[in-house]
Amino acid sequence: MSNYSRTDFAQVGTTNRGCMKVIPADKEKDFDLIVVGGQNGSLICLSRKSNDTTVTIGIRASRQTYIIFQIVFKTPPGPPIQSLALGGSPANKKKDKVFFASGNQVRGVNKKGKIFFSMETTMAETANRMFVKGVDVVLTGRKSYSRYHDTQDSNNYLCTEDIHDVVSLVYEEAWGAREYTSVLACGNSTLQVIEGNNLGYEVRLESIPFTVSLFMGDGGFSKTLVLYGTKSGRLGLASVPQKGGKIIWEIQTTSSACVTTIVCYSVTGGEFPDIIVGKEDGLIEIYVIDETDHAHLYGTFACEESITGISCGHVASKTETDIIVCTFTGWLFSLAKTSRPLIENLPVAANFSVKMQQLRSEVEELQSKVNEERLRYEEITKRQGGGAGSTFFHAFQVHENFEYSPVHNAYNLTIELVIPIDFVVVQSQLPIRLMEVEKNASVVSEVHQDGLNPWPLLASYRCQANVCRLELRVQANEGDSGVINLYVCPKIMPKCAQITTHYIKALSTHMRAHDFDMYRPMNTLQFSGSFSIAEAHAWLHHLLPNVPSKCPPADTVTNNYRSDANGGTQLQVVYSKGSATFRSDCMTTICIIRDKVSEQTMKMQIRVEVVCELNQESVDHCLKLIDPKISAILTIEKEKLYAAALKNSKNKRFRNSLIFHPPPNDFTNKTECPITGTDGELESNNDNVFSFLSPANARLLRDHDMIYEKADGVDVEESGILAIVENLMVARAKLSGKSIKGKLEAIRDLIANDYTLEKMQALFKMMND
Repeated sequence: MSNYSRTDFAQVGTTNRGCMKVIPADKEKDFDLIVVGGQNGSLICLSRKSNDTTVTIGIRASRQTYIIFQIVFKTPPGPPIQSLALGGSPANKKKDKVFFASGNQVRGVNKKGKIFFSMETTMAETANRMFVKGVDVVLTGRKSYSRYHDTQDSNNYLCTEDIHDVVSLVYEEAWGAREYTSVLACGNSTLQVIEGNNLGYEVRLESIPFTVSLFMGDGGFSKTLVLYGTKSGRLGLASVPQKGGKIIWEIQTTSSACVTTIVCYSVTGGEFPDIIVGKEDGLIEIYVIDETDHAHLYGTFACEESITGISCGHVASKTETDIIVCTFTGWLFSLAKTSRPLIENLPVAANFSVKMQQLRSEVEELQSKVNEERLRYEEITKRQGGGAGSTFFHAFQVHENFEYSPVHNAYNLTIELVIPIDFVVVQSQLPIRLMEVEKNASVVSEVHQDGLNPWPLLASYRCQANVCRLELRVQANEGDSGVINLYVCPKIMPKCAQITTHYIKALSTHMRAHDFDMYRPMNTLQFSGSFSIAEAHAWLHHLLPNVPSKCPPADTVTNNYRSDANGGTQLQVVYSKGSATFRSDCMTTICIIRDKVSEQTMKMQIRVEVVCELNQESVDHCLKLIDPKISAILTIEKEKLYAAALKNSKNKRFRNSLIFHPPPNDFTNKTECPITGTDGELESNNDNVFSFLSPANARLLRDHDMIYEKADGVDVEESGILAIVENLMVARAKLSGKSIKGKLEAIRDLIANDYTLEKMQALFKMMND
């Protein structure tokens, strides 16, 4: 999207997801309105007037264009606004009414800011997401779904999983014989179709859906098509007709960041409405739709903050559509084509230059006063000390996200503040590894564990100037569990930090799955005793990610999991009152579960009987699953070494190395190489070099730079692959009651020198005998 430019409008304070909309204007001569709800509970409506528009150029991180808007109305502060939606009269298709949910209350205001609707909900939870259609208001909490028809409580549904978003089918003909139909994005990687008060069916996905939206704004040609965006950065289209739905297509977007908002609007001039996607990492992507309803990437635009809302309309231009974007920090800006003039057909006031000069003078005066007060405050603080009564510690909000990424086999941690970050200290109880992130504009310092530092990991990230968003990536071994503490310190005086805590679970790499292959070689672990189903669920909650804190209302619960970190092993958990059974094709998983559950039963003083059945064939099965990853990493490392040898080989090495193919003529007694003319490096741009090299070696020399770039950061030990194989050996030895003395060194030696799958399987078999 190189032909699109950013124009900043205003900064309104921190916002939640989905709390910004564009209200269409009543008259063609007027501009559309922007309405945004903040976390301070205030609803703000902004407008650009045709007869009083001021344009100025400013600097914010880089040179930006600013358009000054005026406030149409602003409501008093209150509880944080969690969701916002547009609605209108059923007889009038124009959505010119604003509904916003805060706490357990839903209110509606018109375009002039007058409250015309107020409703207290019967929900026990905070209303996080909302959808409005005519006189129907749909609300969802963390696990509850409610529909209010003309303020009357009509439908309710309690979900066993976390609800991330909701959308309803807007046309009754799409319901068929069903009651009012809504679609929930749930934390168990499903789209749940709610028909009235009941669950109609589920559409199973590969990852957790986070955002849902009607295709083309109304459900497409069948009125039953729903777009969804996942936490892993995938975008898909599902059909949800009566009696069963299906996935039509699903694609990977340009990054693996969470999709936070989806809007359908025609901005490229195509035949069909385009799909505009906003993401947690600040990426905005536009997809065009073809005749078969499939999406194709049109372009991307990157900003520096998390996207919380996207809408479209004629906000700054009457002839072309603006893409209006809202970020977590409250910045409102538009994306518009750069070919469009900045001011279109607007009357220029005679005293325009005078107004501009007055505004510049006022801004400079305000900046001077702020700097003076800041210096005075810092002097008072330093003179009177940190314990003085005049010292004021600023309250600031930390927006963070801590999610496991199967793509990177690591946890992605995002920290975002409204003010610039000075530094972040990471303190961990478990030996995690810090991984490089390309977007980081910070200097990392790590303190090794010793007598003065008892923490396995203690590191600091010192940020550069004007950095408000920081991305970290940490990797933990399967089986390790513990707490990670973050000390976030912004660039304010006096220095203060906010502490946030995250917990890594023992089976952190296991994600929810829908299917379980019973034909794999399985190991079984069974606990039986006098414990309740709630206690068994609590064990699972401490072991695995994305497990609800409350036990589902069922006599027997079955959950399936998959771990892509070790090649795709599976885990099935079946638990009820007095019984909990774990099945897995990986002995490491069984060993971790036995140790962790045993710890919990000892703490709770519950007497249980443990039965463990091992299948030795599962060891070879796991080694086969992990073999492609080991081979790929070793191949990259080997190519890097060979390419370096070819690039920097001296004459002597050139004659004696086995990987080269010398030409027929012998130049043993010469001091110079006949190919390069020197006794130095082989030049990859010399065509004569490739004449005597094998095709494989010629490719390595030619692709030297690309191979080095591909191998950057690739290491067997740092990737965690070596730890997976070692943990498999340790787990089998613990479960079988055998010693592992000298076995780990043999595994390392085999991988470092002469690895093949057959040799690794033979090594495991020999050590088991």
